[in-house]
Amino acid sequence: MIKGILYALGACIFWGLIFVIPQFMTGFSPLEITLGRYFFFGAVSSLIFFKDFIKGRCRYPKHIWFKALPLSLASTFLYYIFLILALRYSSPPICALVLGISPVTIALYGNWKQKEIPYRQLIIPSILLTAGLVMVNVPHLETTAMPLIYCLGLFYLLISLSSWSWYVVVNSKFLKSHPKVSSSDWVTMVGVATLGWVLVLSIILIPFCSSQIDCNKFFTHSDELERFLIGAAILGLLCSWVGNFLWNKATLYLPVSLAGQLTIFETIFGVTYLFAINQSLPSPIEGIGMVLMLSAILYAIRKFTIKKKKTHDQIPPH
Repeated sequence: MIKGILYALGACIFWGLIFVIPQFMTGFSPLEITLGRYFFFGAVSSLIFFKDFIKGRCRYPKHIWFKALPLSLASTFLYYIFLILALRYSSPPICALVLGISPVTIALYGNWKQKEIPYRQLIIPSILLTAGLVMVNVPHLETTAMPLIYCLGLFYLLISLSSWSWYVVVNSKFLKSHPKVSSSDWVTMVGVATLGWVLVLSIILIPFCSSQIDCNKFFTHSDELERFLIGAAILGLLCSWVGNFLWNKATLYLPVSLAGQLTIFETIFGVTYLFAINQSLPSPIEGIGMVLMLSAILYAIRKFTIKKKKTHDQIPPH
């Protein structure tokens, strides 16, 4: 279990960057940022795939590839484009609050699908996580203006939250039921499928989204273009490939209900990065909120450790 927790923390370190990097990619629309990120993710994955394929690795039947298609769509475009839209219509703290609820939704949905522990054991950590998230974001929510714009951002966030929660649970179930598919091969296959979605959606969307996609910007050198390319490369390589690889490894060692709760560290790291960029320290209420979130995780880990120990003790010796 310790290995799984460390892998999950590593994934969240990279995932936390998604709250920060887009803020530096000024001059580019949410759709352009999304296509840029996943073009890099798909391109890197394709290079890895062809290298492995030539060496006789990463060769799987068609039905495995078909599994990668909906997972790549849900975990990339449906999740991230609505997050980017929410960041533009609301603010990073609000996004961190709503998407931060994903540990609760993943734990509840995952436990409903796989029945790992009694639901009563999820009540306390769910309450602590939610309370902590609210306390961390209260100072920012109080200064939120334009409630209609906030509601639009909240709507986009709910779509993003639903897509991510579904992906985490289904992805975990797939990896555990297909042990012959390695974590690196799977993230590479999902990345290749993502590149396919990038090409398909680009062909479909560019003619109808001329206000969101300006091709001329990509052929004119500027500081904004440099920041876009660097940001897209970081998001595609570190946040997508490396982050998802570490998460795939984590899901092999952890129950999905516990793994889901560990995704709260994505929010914690994201908020920490924001404090670092703004060169500020959390207020007392924000600090208490972080302590509550960490307490929820420690409580969940303890419960799963006790359950695992009891299960082990019940196994008769050979």
